[in-house]
Amino acid sequence: MAYKDLVPVGTVLITCATSFALGTVYANSAYDFHTLWRPSEAGFERSLAHYANWASTPMRVHHILHGVILLGLIGCFIKLYKPSEEVKYFEYGTLGMMMVAIIIYLTNLRIGANSCITGEWGDVDAFTGVNVMAASQFMMVIVLVGILVLQGGLYYAEWYEAKIQREFLQKEAKKANAGVPAAATETSNAASSGVEAKKTKAKKRV
Repeated sequence: MAYKDLVPVGTVLITCATSFALGTVYANSAYDFHTLWRPSEAGFERSLAHYANWASTPMRVHHILHGVILLGLIGCFIKLYKPSEEVKYFEYGTLGMMMVAIIIYLTNLRIGANSCITGEWGDVDAFTGVNVMAASQFMMVIVLVGILVLQGGLYYAEWYEAKIQREFLQKEAKKANAGVPAAATETSNAASSGVEAKKTKAKKRV
């Protein structure tokens, strides 16, 4: 299997991992909405209970998300193994955005979720801490959507380039095919002229 055959696999891994992460953030949006955008005491209590329950979930459940993240990183490394000059900045940007999302998850979300259980929020109160978690996920949405935009733009650019090349080759093939009959006609005319000239010479000798 050639390297170019693995590049689409990398794109699929990145897209699937990013979409999975967006779905995870979306699942929390119902709780974040009532703490970040329309704050209320009841909304804060529900959000606090939700994240405490999320933090106390068995680690094998969290490892599903971690495995999906790992697949996304593998997809990035596949595409960065031998990137062409035209697309390498798309790939570097994708990896950079994915690392930003991972850092936000490991710092603000994981630590914040554990604080929902222990009650230790450091220099801020619980309400501010939960809002930080909600705001962090909003930032993650922006970053993850940016990854999809980069990969979508890269796919469109490669598709459009392939389309232009295909149309150019088709035009060249038509020109080549049109030139073959013309050349055959010229050869036939030249041969006929030669035959007629020989006949004329033969008549003059007679």
